[in-house]
Amino acid sequence: MMKSTLIYSVLGLFFFFSQASASTVPEVPDAQWAGDTIPVTERFDEPLSGIAKQDKVRKSPFKQQAGDRKVIPLTNIELDTSYRDLLEIPEGYSGFKIEIILTSVPLPADHDIFFQHGNISMEQLGEEAYSYLIGHFDEEKGAEAFRKSLLQDRYPESIVIGYVDGQRQSTPAPKE
Repeated sequence: MMKSTLIYSVLGLFFFFSQASASTVPEVPDAQWAGDTIPVTERFDEPLSGIAKQDKVRKSPFKQQAGDRKVIPLTNIELDTSYRDLLEIPEGYSGFKIEIILTSVPLPADHDIFFQHGNISMEQLGEEAYSYLIGHFDEEKGAEAFRKSLLQDRYPESIVIGYVDGQRQSTPAPKE
């Protein structure tokens, strides 16, 4: 009850003073007020407060000035390229590997297979035959399933090679 009385009192006082100030304004013909409300010149580049702009120009954070170029120092980064190192077939190795490429010349270090596969073994089969193998399987059946499901589309001439005590069991003819 007390709150509503206070609110009505404040509204009454506001209404009273707004009526009193409106009655003190002299009546002026419309023609005289028309010129006063239309600004002669509008300055949209100045703030509403009327404070004049300073001569200091703000730089846009998105525009790069000629003297503002930032130099990023070069830093050497060590890369782990051990996955590209060719492995040898260990002595005494028994199991199965998948030959993905057989060539008459060694592949260059930037060949695609070194970036697409890790732990690649290379076996030199003679003076002009180089076999590149991946994987390690205990059973021929598992190696053949892996070759068919994941490698056959990319390497259609890939084959499964068996090893007993580090010795290759079959030697296909090298391809160009």
